[in-house]
Amino acid sequence: MSDGVTRRGALAAGASVVGGLVASGRARAQSGAVTVATRNCYLGADLFRLLAATATDDQTVEAAVSDLLQSVDRSQVAARLDGVATELGRTEPALVGIQEAPLIRTGEPTADTTPTATDVRHDFRERLATALDDRGLPYRVVSAVETTDFQLPTTIDGERRAVRLTDRDLLLAHERASTAGVTTGTFDAAATLADDGRSISLERGYGVVDATVGDQRLTFCNTHLESVSAETRLQQAAELESLLAERRDPVVLVGDLNSSPGDSAYDRLTETFRDAASGVGNTCCHPADLRSDAASLTERVDHVLVRGALRAGSAERVGADPDSRIAVGGDRLWPSDHAGVVATLAEGTPTATAMDTATATDTATNSSTSTAASTEPPADSNTTAELAGFGGVTGLAAVVVAALAARRRGEDD
Repeated sequence: MSDGVTRRGALAAGASVVGGLVASGRARAQSGAVTVATRNCYLGADLFRLLAATATDDQTVEAAVSDLLQSVDRSQVAARLDGVATELGRTEPALVGIQEAPLIRTGEPTADTTPTATDVRHDFRERLATALDDRGLPYRVVSAVETTDFQLPTTIDGERRAVRLTDRDLLLAHERASTAGVTTGTFDAAATLADDGRSISLERGYGVVDATVGDQRLTFCNTHLESVSAETRLQQAAELESLLAERRDPVVLVGDLNSSPGDSAYDRLTETFRDAASGVGNTCCHPADLRSDAASLTERVDHVLVRGALRAGSAERVGADPDSRIAVGGDRLWPSDHAGVVATLAEGTPTATAMDTATATDTATNSSTSTAASTEPPADSNTTAELAGFGGVTGLAAVVVAALAARRRGEDD
């Protein structure tokens, strides 16, 4: 999987909607349809204990960081990304948005939280590249955007070490897709986590590319919006809308928006975009340890949105059926805590179909393919990003809060 990354810069299946599983990617390309996908690959650890530990002492924080690293190890990163590669091999999307492809490194501890560790423990991007190459799947990285990058102290095998977490989002293209005009960047709007006069911002980003698949030209965008603050998420959605207003139609926007129908960010984006996968069912979230017999997905936050003369064809949810779990080490794990979405789009004048309009609620099912509209509960309400009582903080926000506490203790020392 080769690189075509630019530096951070400024900001469906044939002539009718069909049911059943989508056809192969090569068949879609030959018919003039374009298949795209979005997949959150998930760090592999529950970060809430780390968040709670920041309010205690250094030893508790270090123990929580050690537990976090062990949880990622136990999440079977290589096997999970093999599962994602298998999904891509079966569905063969021409363009793929990947969220949460982190790089986890260890190194000598430092006096503050400045990231310096270089010894690679887990590299999701390289592991996914290997899994794709092993299957002969000709995907390349078109864009990569680095967002949050912090390190925290801990003890590993009795030795004082630092653990560094760097989050990244990727845009992949199949060899049948040609690409140009890549733009990557981070949003101006960022949730700020504050404690005792100190603050750290959570960065989120995007990647945009001009693509041609067969005879179809389109703009393709991958993003991962904020989970901590609905206000920040809405501001990022507005930035994204403004950025994409300058790009040529049709535009396909995919990603983990951390936003469902009824939430302000989703509603803002669907003023100008149509929901091309409203009937696939919920996509978030499996248990943090990924070990459950049945899906427990309660929200649809992973989306394929379309603007311009592309109409929705079939859409498929992947990683939601128990058969998609990975068997490894006597366990069966979901590939990610999210389900992914694969959608096939065809050129033509959009019509007001059920696939193009999301309604208020979305019934969660375990079926993997749908062309019918469904309903969805109102999404999260606005949450505050202040350190005291900010409630819905998830994922990297916990790492940032831990880094903030570590910085405060370092200054106090």
